[in-house]
Amino acid sequence: MGRKNLYIIIGLMVVALSYLSYEQYNLNKELEEWKGYYKSVAISYVQEIMEAPELKAPIAEEMSTTLVDFDANLLQFEDLEGSQFSLRDFRGKTLFINYWATWCNPCLAEMPSMVELYNQYKDDKNIVFLYLSKEDRSTIIDYIPKDEALAQLPLYKIITDDELFSTRGIPTTFIVDTSGEIIVKDVGSATWNDQSVIDYLNNIL
Repeated sequence: MGRKNLYIIIGLMVVALSYLSYEQYNLNKELEEWKGYYKSVAISYVQEIMEAPELKAPIAEEMSTTLVDFDANLLQFEDLEGSQFSLRDFRGKTLFINYWATWCNPCLAEMPSMVELYNQYKDDKNIVFLYLSKEDRSTIIDYIPKDEALAQLPLYKIITDDELFSTRGIPTTFIVDTSGEIIVKDVGSATWNDQSVIDYLNNIL
């Protein structure tokens, strides 16, 4: 085989590889678009069937204890800037704690209603909203541009978990009163801007 023919073959291989890489890029791009479309459809469906939360206290079978010991509790978390906190920092406050994740469509479905609720109380120093995820901080930060609601909420990455807030799944929301008593445990998506929730919070505040 002559050198010229060899160069031609190498050139054709380079062209073929470039074409395959381009097609793979397009395929991956289309796949991401379809995944995004599916996610938005799934979230919309959940939003269609969501109802107001029942606002019931956890039963004994769900939690062995329902009282937060602020001296012993080990739940620590950090905000998206890396500042660290623990429940001890919020002793004497009413706590609204939501467990969520970027991959959890039911979690994302309830976030717009969470924003409306949060905006009503964000200036009230007697209540603290904590949206906690076990995901990496970078994962949360990278996902925020895809969801306008998340950008408006106080989001935190869990550092050390505590069995007190164990749950069978997410989203799960807890409300803790000023004495540390867990007075609400709600599992699943809900419309948290419902008037029943507002009336409930106003009553305990």
